[in-house]
Amino acid sequence: MKKISKEKREMIIRRTLYFGLPLIIMAIIYAILHVYPFGKLSLLTYDMGEQYVDFFAFYKDTLLHHPSQLLYSFTNGIGGETLGLWAYYLLSPFNLILLFFPKSMLPVGIMIMTLIKYGCAGLALGYCLEKMHWTDQKWIPAATVCYALMGWILANEFNIMWLDVLVLLPFILYGIEKIFDEDRSFYYTIFLALTLFINFYMGYMVCIFVVLYFIWTAVRKWQNWKTFGKRAARFSISSLLAAGSVAFLLLPTYFDITKSKGVYTQQTIQSVIEYQPWKMLSKFMIGTINDNQIQNGFPNLFVGALIIGGFILYFLAKKIPWREKITAGLVCVFMFFAMCWQPLDLVWHAFQYPVYYPYRFSYLVSTWMILLALRGFAKVGKPKIYQLAITFIIPVICWIVIFINRKKFNFLTVPNAIATLIFWIVIFGIMTWMLMGWNKQIKKLNLQMLASGLMLVLIAAECGMNGYQTIKNIPGASEVSYTNFVANLDRDIAWINNQDNGHTFYRIGKTFQRSENDSLNAGYRGLSGFTSTQNAAVTSFMNSMGQPNYLGKENYTEGTLLTDSVMGAKYFLAPTDQFDNLVKNNNWVTPATSYRPDISFYGPVKQINGVTIYQNPLALSVGFAATKDVLSSKNNFPSSDFTADNQSYLLNTIAGTHRQYFDKVGYYTKMTNCTLDGGANGNLITTDPNQPSTYEIQLKNVGAEPYYIQLTTGIVWNSSITINGNSMPGMGNGSQPTLFNVSANTPGQDVTIDINPNNGKTIDLNDLEVYKFNLSAFEKTIYSVMNNQWKLTHNGRLQLRGDIDIPHDKDVMMTTIPFNKGWSAKVDGQKVKPREAFGTFLAIPMTPGRHHVTLSFWPPLLTLGIIVTLITWAILVLCWRYEKKK
Repeated sequence: MKKISKEKREMIIRRTLYFGLPLIIMAIIYAILHVYPFGKLSLLTYDMGEQYVDFFAFYKDTLLHHPSQLLYSFTNGIGGETLGLWAYYLLSPFNLILLFFPKSMLPVGIMIMTLIKYGCAGLALGYCLEKMHWTDQKWIPAATVCYALMGWILANEFNIMWLDVLVLLPFILYGIEKIFDEDRSFYYTIFLALTLFINFYMGYMVCIFVVLYFIWTAVRKWQNWKTFGKRAARFSISSLLAAGSVAFLLLPTYFDITKSKGVYTQQTIQSVIEYQPWKMLSKFMIGTINDNQIQNGFPNLFVGALIIGGFILYFLAKKIPWREKITAGLVCVFMFFAMCWQPLDLVWHAFQYPVYYPYRFSYLVSTWMILLALRGFAKVGKPKIYQLAITFIIPVICWIVIFINRKKFNFLTVPNAIATLIFWIVIFGIMTWMLMGWNKQIKKLNLQMLASGLMLVLIAAECGMNGYQTIKNIPGASEVSYTNFVANLDRDIAWINNQDNGHTFYRIGKTFQRSENDSLNAGYRGLSGFTSTQNAAVTSFMNSMGQPNYLGKENYTEGTLLTDSVMGAKYFLAPTDQFDNLVKNNNWVTPATSYRPDISFYGPVKQINGVTIYQNPLALSVGFAATKDVLSSKNNFPSSDFTADNQSYLLNTIAGTHRQYFDKVGYYTKMTNCTLDGGANGNLITTDPNQPSTYEIQLKNVGAEPYYIQLTTGIVWNSSITINGNSMPGMGNGSQPTLFNVSANTPGQDVTIDINPNNGKTIDLNDLEVYKFNLSAFEKTIYSVMNNQWKLTHNGRLQLRGDIDIPHDKDVMMTTIPFNKGWSAKVDGQKVKPREAFGTFLAIPMTPGRHHVTLSFWPPLLTLGIIVTLITWAILVLCWRYEKKK
């Protein structure tokens, strides 16, 4: 067996350290914080719990069972293209780790994957620093810890798809160095392409940064203008080739985004400073994260005391030319303003305000500081006293400013501030020892090696403390809240799937949920969805129907018998005792999100583990005959104030009728510690803010029909609401008032609805109405629509086929499939251009009579993207051969 050389053995030890130290530090933190399997908590908090874990379940299902879901899935909201979903969330190679974990164990798989990403980030930087000969070896281990555990990654570890960028970024920068040192660009092209492929959003930010890095490198390695021109051309062409090599993904994703996230792009930009810039200094301290900071805070800039010292020394080092320092300074100024001046901030975020997690590009600022710090250590030589003094005093002055104003920072604690100062003083002392080169021998003990080891321990302790204090401040989630819910829901869905043959297209609704993406997790056609690539037209439609919604999110929690039927909700899941379920605490199996007594009109067909499955006999198929009045490229519902009018308009326009489905009813009121200013729909004003107040609505001797109360977002957000004494779940996101079901199938009973203002807030009761559902009128209309439905003969994931009879008074086959230009239609074998219905759905004009209709899906621009990618790959092969010969 060949003996490993000492040099190679040392290299293996170093790189194991680069990988292992960040991983071990974070594993210890997870254990201390009782993250499963070390305790009962999980990493499923914020978007990790509300989105990503469901995406990972979808990822497993796609790769192992249904590969067509790479392009489209009806489990994505009410149906949607998924290439954008994959491009934004699911293309990390680390995700393959999750294939080895059953769905119930995904929280453990996610934790392991997160730890591995921490380790790989440290390894990537250490490897590339060695290859670039960037600095002395003694600084690299500590730098890898600072890089892998920077404040940005800790604050964003729950956005797990972003973390890959820290693994890829060092290789991209190394590739730029190769352009200058070896006149080779293939390395750079490949790693930039990988970054764009794995997460185009982070890749976009990297593309901005590499331009800055290239300019700085060109100045640092300046020869002449001719050489610069050649390298700039090589860099530009290589960047375009990187994008072209993944055009098969980027082009259809771009199209998808224009119909989803891109709709919310800022049309006007204000030249404003977003906060007092000096406040960002607070983010260099330990433990400066809390819930408010995640929602709308300052840039996450923690990099550790060592990096701050080296960063200052860079600008004091005499061996570094002034032109390089000036260029680096200009880059710093650009990044500084990007972190506080709105126009530049928006540029980094592709001209969209981030929803939570502000200044998402700050990892590039931290990386930039680390690189300059290490170059400073390499070039400063043996520092002068004044250089050390300046390096020490500047952070201390900044610390004093922040500490004096600490009450302005609700995330900063005195112990963490003091710990920051102590670490700075001690690390500065050891840094000085290492820079001065004091190297005495004490009993064969090399003090320089001792200092390097001690520095690494201190950096690990500092970054570890910051990691602990950061993650401790982020609300955790119970592991069983996922596993118990998923296990129970999977049983319900499996039973339903066994009842219907494969030709039936139906959707499933629920009065409980773990997240809006339950349908993606359990693999059923649902009615809610939450992704950054969610179809904006669907969100707008759901808003018009009174469903809670927000950017990229629609939550079908407050449906009515009318919307259930039109949207094809054939099955509904609810706790066996809905009313009792409202008061249960820590209920991980059926956490209530709505109260729908009206589904009692559907027949209960099965009970499984406390859940009743109802079957809706009036649910429409995915397609049905409709009047041509449904055709519109805009959401043209008549009212932004009265949701019942919009729902009536929806069904009447489909059927060509003019019926009233919601009848306003009177009610009695009783006020306790409050008065009404402006009549029944005026402002509810609390008399004594220190005492509870209640606005009570009484419905006497109700009929058997469903009753709904219309409440605005302002009422829902600013008060607690009870029905007959039990708290009513509900979310008010959205501009449209919501219809809350308060009674059904309880003839002769009284219903009491209490609105209790929070903390004495004034409540605007504008648009508050109570309705009785006109069941007989609704049944007449819905039965007429059911007579002419699309009867599927093939229910595929990318193609639907079936027959429909269009009566003489109808002109259109309308579907509840979201409109997308990727859908093509054939009627009786002839191509027909699909149209939009209600600015949301796919519709096909056709003549009266019996027709065979085929719908097929292929993502827009995918074919063009594939062609561009193949051409680019051919060019890259030629470039690789050329560089190899060279």
